[in-house]
Amino acid sequence: MLAAEVAAFIEGQMMILVATRDEGHRPMIGRGSGARYDRATGLVHVLVSQSQWPLAVAEALPGRPIATTFVQPDNYRSFQIKGVITGSGAADGTAAAWGRHYVEAQLALMTRLGVTRLQLSSTLSDWDLWHITFRPSDIFEQTPGPGAGRRFQAVAEDVA
Repeated sequence: MLAAEVAAFIEGQMMILVATRDEGHRPMIGRGSGARYDRATGLVHVLVSQSQWPLAVAEALPGRPIATTFVQPDNYRSFQIKGVITGSGAADGTAAAWGRHYVEAQLALMTRLGVTRLQLSSTLSDWDLWHITFRPSDIFEQTPGPGAGRRFQAVAEDVA
């Protein structure tokens, strides 16, 4: 289970990076379009635009590893969460709606920080969303500085 601090963090307006890998262990990277943490199951849900990041989505197969990095854009406070994919498929209407909300809020935030919509148009999209679910196994602090790369916590095993 994720600590409450980390769960709240990833559900905020963070920049989200998603990394899967192919059978040859080559990384396939994409940008997330929203994330949620299910406190009941301990699973993380992340959305990725399949049309923008087709290779990352194609390798998001159940049983494969995934690494997600969540970055607060105004100060670069960051957490990386690694885990194993438990599910992957086209986003349903509910997931697509929270993806659209995330993208609009992220575009507004980034505009306030001086980044234009045009600059983000090639990396951030709510079009053709793919829903990836994974069970977290490790969390690392990735905020630039002396603590970057330090294990934040080991994820607790389910006790249910």
